[in-house]
Parts: sequence; C-alpha cells; structure tokens
Amino acid sequence: MFEDLHDQAMIFISEDQQPMWIAGIDPGTNTYGTCTSATGDCSWAAPLIAEVQPFLGEVEASGLPLNLASPWPALVAIAPILQTDRTGPSRGWLIKLRLIDERLTDLLEEQTGLPVQISTRPAPADTERKMALQREPDLLHAGKPLLTHSRGPELVLSTEIPRDRVKRASRIFRYSQAWTAVLLAVVIGVVLALLYGLVLKPLGLFTRFVTGKQGENSLGQRENLADVPDSLLQRRDEFGTLARHAQRLISQQREQSKMLLDLSHHDPLTGLANRRLFDASLQQSLSDEPEKPTSVLMLDIDHFKLYNDRYGHPEGDRCLASVAECMEQTVKPHGFLVARTGGEEFSVLMPETGLEQARTCAEELRKAIAGLQLPHADSPVSDVVTVSVGVASSVNVDNVSGSTLMRSADLALYEAKDQGRNRVACFGEDAANIFG
Repeated sequence: MFEDLHDQAMIFISEDQQPMWIAGIDPGTNTYGTCTSATGDCSWAAPLIAEVQPFLGEVEASGLPLNLASPWPALVAIAPILQTDRTGPSRGWLIKLRLIDERLTDLLEEQTGLPVQISTRPAPADTERKMALQREPDLLHAGKPLLTHSRGPELVLSTEIPRDRVKRASRIFRYSQAWTAVLLAVVIGVVLALLYGLVLKPLGLFTRFVTGKQGENSLGQRENLADVPDSLLQRRDEFGTLARHAQRLISQQREQSKMLLDLSHHDPLTGLANRRLFDASLQQSLSDEPEKPTSVLMLDIDHFKLYNDRYGHPEGDRCLASVAECMEQTVKPHGFLVARTGGEEFSVLMPETGLEQARTCAEELRKAIAGLQLPHADSPVSDVVTVSVGVASSVNVDNVSGSTLMRSADLALYEAKDQGRNRVACFGEDAANIFG
C-alpha cells in the first residue's frame, strides 16, 4: 500500500506528542516495519518526529502541509485525529511522509514534460528567495527556492527549458493575445450593433416622436398628437409594449380633446355652435376669400321674456331647442352655420352668399319657425312663437370685419323690431348705414 501511494511512512502521535504507532519504509534500508515507539527498527523515525513536533500546536482541523529538507527532503502532511464528524478535541495527530526522490521527480517530469530536480542547499543569510535564471544559447536554467519548514538547508526546485520552446510558447501567447483582441473587437461590435438595433435606435425614434412639435390649425387650436410610428408599434419587446400603450393614450387624448372641443364650441342646450365658434368661422370666411360676399343673419325670438314668465324656464328651454332644431334643418341643405349667440338670440353664417339670397333664406327661416305653431299667448305680435331677423352682407359694409358685419346685422335686427317684429330687415336697405 505504501508503494502504491508513494508514501514512505505513517506515524500516529499521542496528545502528549509521543509516538504511539509507526509504520513505514526505512529510507536507509528500504525495509518495511511497524513499531509503537521510535526505537529499534523504527529509530529512523526519531529525527522526523523531532523535526515536526514544534509544528503540532499549529495544526488546524484542515491539516498542515510541510516541506522538509532534513532529515531527508520530504513532503509531510499533519492532520489532527478527530471524531468522524470532524469535531474535537483532538486525540493526537497523524503524520504522513513522502520522500522527495526519483519517483516524485519522475512524476513531475511526466506531468510537465520538463526535466525536474529538487535538491537542497544551504539557506542564504537573507530571507528573500528569488528565482535564479541562467541563459545559454539553447537552454534556460531556472531555479526557485521552495518554502522550507525545517531548520538548516532549504529545498530548491530547478529545471531546464529549451529556448526554442520558450520562443514557441511566446509566439503562441502573442498569437493568442492577437486572436483574443480580434475576437473581443468582434464581440464588442456585435454587442454595439445589437445595442443600437434593439435599444438605441428605437429609443431615439421614440424620443423624437415624444419631443416632436405639433402644429396648430387655422382656428389657432393645437392639433392632435401624431400617431406612434408603425416601426415601434410592431415591435415585440418592451419598446413595442410602451409604444402601443402610448398609442392608446393618444387615442384617449384625441377623444377627450374632441369632447372638450365640442363642449367649447357648442351650446349645451341646443347643440348648435356657440358664439366662439361662430366668430372664428366668420373671421376665417372673411379672410379666406375676401373678394366673395359673406352674409350673416341675426335672429331674436319675439318677446321671449314674456314666454318664460308665462310658461316657465323649463318650457322656455324646450322652446329654444325646438327653434334651434328648426333652423338647423332649414339651412342644412345650404351648408350654412347656425349658432346660438345669446339667450334667445341666434345667428347664421352664409359664406359666398349675397344679400338677396340671404334675405330669401331669412324669410324662409321666419316662416319655418312660425310654422312650428309653438303657443305664445302673451305675445303682442302673434299667438305663436315668432322671430325677427336682421340681415347684413359684406358687400354693403365698408371696412368689413367680423365685428362690423355682426353690428350691421344687429342694427338690421333692431330695425325689424321697430317695424313691428315677426319680419326681416336688411342692413343698407331697411336700416340706416351708419358705416357709410
């Protein structure tokens, strides 16, 4: 067993650091023997025991390896004797000895492929142990002192390395470094390409989309956000998920903006355009085609206060809604804009319409509202709801603008009321042209 394990001896030491059992091969005679003390056939073990005894107090549970140069060059391993579960206290120590001989150096030569020699030399005066190199044309001699635990000489590991082998290894190392650098550059390039394609490019596209400026429409209102680019919506990663979520938010924002725009531009009671939308549309009509006539109507329900006093405000609201619906249905075929511009006041915008056509439409509206036959018992004009209408056209107004045109229609409306109500009056014909 000792020969198979390349071990020279096993020595059990008691707690009082005395040998209890020695088994091994005598290095001097190469004979195997066992003893209970370092005497007689096992006297060869006495110097070894004396050499390792100072280290027994330093042995931990994991053991302690030693390199000895005396009494022989050897490798020694000391392990505490513990219970099976590796708990203490220690009941002594087990010392295993392996000589540094030809068998060991042959094994090292087989593993390294280099000639190996482990020898002893007197320990130098200084404690610094340096590697000794000696160069020859074809060989490189190297010697390295080993950490030696015994007193006296120290162990030295030396070998001879062919110079061409060193050069070949150096060339292989440089080639390896070069190929490693090339491979690293390729890997970095691939990583950067993937990073650009998977992260930086979509991130930049999404950033440009988010920070992109939106324009305003002709009414000075901010346009809806643009759609998220399809290249982001079609992605199947986190950017695609974020893009689709952003698109849903944009759709919701559009719906809310449309709802708010409707609320800000339409009268909640009648559903008609309000004064804000009417004024903006009138100004746009005058600005887009100033050479073409633009006409406006201003309608007022006759004696509407008396109507509210007699029937109550809820019935008055229903009356306003009925008049608004009648007006919208009457002018809808012409594409004119009807708006509620006051309590019982309505206006009609007629782009590209002259005064005569506007007068005809105004009379048609007056008759249609009277034809609703909405009872108005307290009206001094008629027993049904009627309206008075003022008509103005840009061709009859100097320095025309939205405000001057509406003031002209308002003057015509007052003229219609002065003439007895339930009638149509045109600015410039039935009323005095204060702008002329």
